[in-house]
Amino acid sequence: MTKGLAASVRARLLNVAKAQGTDFNQVLVRFALERMLYRLSQSKHADQFLLKGALLFALWYDMPHRPTRDADLLGFGPSDLASITQTFRDIAGVDVEDGIIFDPATVSVEEIRKDAGYAGAQVLITGEIAKARCKTQIDIGFGDAVTPGPVHAIYPVLLEDLSAANIPRLYRRLGKASRHCLARHDQ
Repeated sequence: MTKGLAASVRARLLNVAKAQGTDFNQVLVRFALERMLYRLSQSKHADQFLLKGALLFALWYDMPHRPTRDADLLGFGPSDLASITQTFRDIAGVDVEDGIIFDPATVSVEEIRKDAGYAGAQVLITGEIAKARCKTQIDIGFGDAVTPGPVHAIYPVLLEDLSAANIPRLYRRLGKASRHCLARHDQ
């Protein structure tokens, strides 16, 4: 990837932040998450995850309810830390001409547990856009049943000339129910 492309993307993202009246760092985080989802959608691991959580609001509404600093996924593949690490190193290594570079060597994974019986992992990956570092966090839960099944969605992009991720996501009513449940229990 050329330095010129990365500098151009960074400048365009700064313009997006100014036009939206949004903090530039929030725009960088959203862009990094968006581009990580795109890489996931282009990888051999695309069928192992489905999108859930606050990023779904970008699919359902013109203006998301609140900025989010992470992506929430439901995982269907191996849930051990070594497998998750290798999976996200593979995803980070997907070559895309979009101005951001994710370094597979920066992938770190830790186990998380929200309640007894709920297993998951937190993935941290560092991306770079023209010397701007973007810490990307992905939280993955395992073991949840999904009924009705997931549906595919085109995730909206900040920069219109970039390809969008076509990713499986929770059915809309399940996504709302999940968010409502978390809000009610102050999670």
